[in-house]
Amino acid sequence: MAVLTMLLRASFRHRWRSWLSLCLLIALVSGLTLAATAAGRRSDSAFTRYEAAHGYDAFYYAIKPIPKIAALPVVTTSTLVGLPTSGTPTCACSRPINFDDFGIFEVPPKQLTHLVKLESGRLPDQSDPDQVLASFTLAQDDGVHVGTVIRVPFVAPSQRSAVLNNDNANLRPDGPTVSLRVVGIEASEIEFPFGNSPNYDLYTTSALARSLNPKTVVVYADFVQLRHGATGFSQFQSQAKALGALAVTDIDNEATGIEHSIRPQAVGWWILAGLSALVGIVVVVQALARQATVESEAYGTLSALGVSRRQLVLVSLARTLFVAVVGTAGGVIIAFFVSPLTVVGEVRLADPSTGFVFDTPVLLLGGLAAIAAVFVLGVWPAIRAAASTRPSAADPTLRPSRIVSFLVGIGAPPSALIGVRHALERGRGRNAIPVGSALLGAVLAVTALCATAVFGASLTHLTSTPTLYGQPFDEWFSVNQTGYSAQNVQMVASLERNRGVADITAGLVGNPTIDGVAESGIAAQSLRGPLLSTATSGHLPQGPNEVALGATTLHQLGVHVGSLVRVSVAAAADKKPEMFHVVGTVVFSPGLTTGGLGNGAVFTLPGLLVLAGHCPAGPHQQACDVKAVISAGGAFLVRAAPGTQGRIALARLNREYPSEVNFPSPPTNLVNFGQAVNFPLIFGAILVLFGAATLLHVLVVSVTRRRREVGLLKALGFVRRQVALCVSWQTTTVALVGIVIGVPVGIAVGRAVWGLFAHSLGVLSVTEVTAWVIVAVAAATVVVANVLAIGPAIVAARSRPASLLRSE
Repeated sequence: MAVLTMLLRASFRHRWRSWLSLCLLIALVSGLTLAATAAGRRSDSAFTRYEAAHGYDAFYYAIKPIPKIAALPVVTTSTLVGLPTSGTPTCACSRPINFDDFGIFEVPPKQLTHLVKLESGRLPDQSDPDQVLASFTLAQDDGVHVGTVIRVPFVAPSQRSAVLNNDNANLRPDGPTVSLRVVGIEASEIEFPFGNSPNYDLYTTSALARSLNPKTVVVYADFVQLRHGATGFSQFQSQAKALGALAVTDIDNEATGIEHSIRPQAVGWWILAGLSALVGIVVVVQALARQATVESEAYGTLSALGVSRRQLVLVSLARTLFVAVVGTAGGVIIAFFVSPLTVVGEVRLADPSTGFVFDTPVLLLGGLAAIAAVFVLGVWPAIRAAASTRPSAADPTLRPSRIVSFLVGIGAPPSALIGVRHALERGRGRNAIPVGSALLGAVLAVTALCATAVFGASLTHLTSTPTLYGQPFDEWFSVNQTGYSAQNVQMVASLERNRGVADITAGLVGNPTIDGVAESGIAAQSLRGPLLSTATSGHLPQGPNEVALGATTLHQLGVHVGSLVRVSVAAAADKKPEMFHVVGTVVFSPGLTTGGLGNGAVFTLPGLLVLAGHCPAGPHQQACDVKAVISAGGAFLVRAAPGTQGRIALARLNREYPSEVNFPSPPTNLVNFGQAVNFPLIFGAILVLFGAATLLHVLVVSVTRRRREVGLLKALGFVRRQVALCVSWQTTTVALVGIVIGVPVGIAVGRAVWGLFAHSLGVLSVTEVTAWVIVAVAAATVVVANVLAIGPAIVAARSRPASLLRSE
């Protein structure tokens, strides 16, 4: 034991820098892996924890409070909320607030913090009628922030009959208009996106309710928690309707959709943890092997002094255990301190705690697993190094690098020649350095960065180009009033008259049955310009018996472009199904309620209406089609003409029809993947960190291993600057090798991965390669490599020839 202790102390004294590099490398690998694993667990449970703090099981609407519902045996808690009826709100926001999904809630002060989670700002002062909380959807989509003033007109009591007849969209409020100042941003369960249109809400104070309610019309909603949760909803629904509830909504059903929208984020973290662990294992194995090779240079001498092979193995394993424990401890600390940074996207909205979190099962058990893994990885290098107790002879077959020979031929300075040789040549005998791992690390790092740059640029281009994800239109106008009313006809006529509108498409959502499977379908017809839909392959339907399907729907039905499918509609149950030709693959806008980017079918409007027994073919078919869209509550998609004329046209239409206008928004899963949690960028950054740690360890080992060579150079007249330049040239060469190989490979990998990703989503694949980003990656690689070389270069430059050559 005394021998082992002495050998460990001596090894640490002479090689503490390389030991420290190993500890930092293990800390990075274990810390990032543990952090990603903990982030996955945290993301996966975020909404469950949100529901425990702020969740309800159901709510119902009613004209007046129904106290008997709160007393039902299936109900455990009840929060009665007033809903004053308002018109379209206005504010100095980035875009108009969508009235269709706008609501005002009067929540009892004691229940407010249970119904909502405060995201920023503060809770309103209940004695101030002007203060409100705004939903995070208003902040995200409309630019509302703390301090924003929103003017809300309310209906008068004389308009109560119109409100009860559900004719709010056509009301011109005759009641007071109130200016409300936002003091906080909140998130409630009914506002989380999960595929439907978002809700835009304000939460007022009791002071406003006292002054406003006598001057307007108030209906009510009651949020309840059920004794048996989701399983008791059916019983509650029937009992609530029997007592006078107008509509009962299952919040638990919506909560399931919210959890499904968040879960890909958790899975992304776990995939990132697995990839980090795999890459980290490769890097750590190389570092341990490199360290064992360096330390084995003295094994021949120690063996001659009587140290057994078993003792040499134990010394190496003790060193491995030491760096494993210290490095993993650092990794646990890293994972703890980065925990607030992993709470992003919908998880940040849902997680009751967004600060530092110490995940005991992951960090403690994962830390022990990391220590064990590093120790096991170090066993074979220790045994192999101890097996070679003789000094290695020079390899007569080792040839100098052609690049070094070329530099000699052009008269490069000695510092450049030596630095390039150190980077590309392993060396001989006791000066041998495993340089392959450093070169591989540089190539992997540059490849990852370039691939990430291509993927990230393509994803940014996708999220900023609505046409690619199924929204080749600027806005759409929905038919809010059921029936073929004069107002709806006037709106369509106004769209068609406006020359600032370049393209108009009439659309109607239906539920056809395709090959026996019920699907969400859209019947569309162009009124001006091309059909406003996006085809990823084939073409959009043109004839009455043509259909284009989403990528997911194609896969589910087991068909392809060119297949024939049997289509029927429930409205024409007496008619035989007809055969439709699949002519293309399309992308579906999230606002069209088809269930996702790749779900659904697009028909021509005449094709689906004829199948349903409406609008037979003839000279008046288009007029019949438009009338059918208006009567059934469809929508009209519009694309403005380019330039000022189009912007003015849209602004005018928005003022004329504020309650009918709707704005496109990117799909939630794209926002989570690309903007809230950029997993490709994170993985690229991890590879860069690992590559930097590997390069740093190589430099430290190289300076230590070749100290005698440095001593000879200084004895021959090298000054400090030349010695430092040798280290700089070594790192620059490693970086240039990574750039030359990694840039083209990274671009190719990025294009391939983006193509697969876009195909899996069902969106139109357009790859973006941003030249300046690639150049920046190359330049940053050289700069970072030379920054890493500063420490080892200073150590080498300050060393004294006498101490370096003492053993010669």
